[in-house]
Amino acid sequence: MAQRLTDRQLECLRLSATMTDKDIGRHLGISHHTVSLHVREAMRRLQVPSRKAALRLIASDPLYGPDAIAPRAGPVPVQFAPGDPVDDMEAMIGASARTWPLPPPPRRSVRLGLILLFAAVAALITVGIVNVVFGAVGTLAAHAPPNAILTPD
Repeated sequence: MAQRLTDRQLECLRLSATMTDKDIGRHLGISHHTVSLHVREAMRRLQVPSRKAALRLIASDPLYGPDAIAPRAGPVPVQFAPGDPVDDMEAMIGASARTWPLPPPPRRSVRLGLILLFAAVAALITVGIVNVVFGAVGTLAAHAPPNAILTPD
């Protein structure tokens, strides 16, 4: 082995056997980008092209011991990294209760902006339709015979 891994690199690499970078980040309380950096640096130090090769190498190295790949024990406790948007339902029911990973809902400002944009487009379309109808009625009224339109005297 070229260089020794730091404890954090080793921990991230071991957890990557059974978890995604986002799950590892939540578990350790760090960003998933930081997890990715730790794993890439570990792969660079071990001089291997993939995570799988890195895990195989540390599993066979007596320096890291036979427990190089930690078994997954039950659901991962939900810990949100600083700055991550948190869905209220996910916090209430826990991340393990959902079966499909969903993207976080849009922020309120984005939702409000989309609603206002939709309302403005709908208003413009409505005004356009009203103008077309009034224009058509006015054109037809100009070409109508004089006794076709009854007006109160």
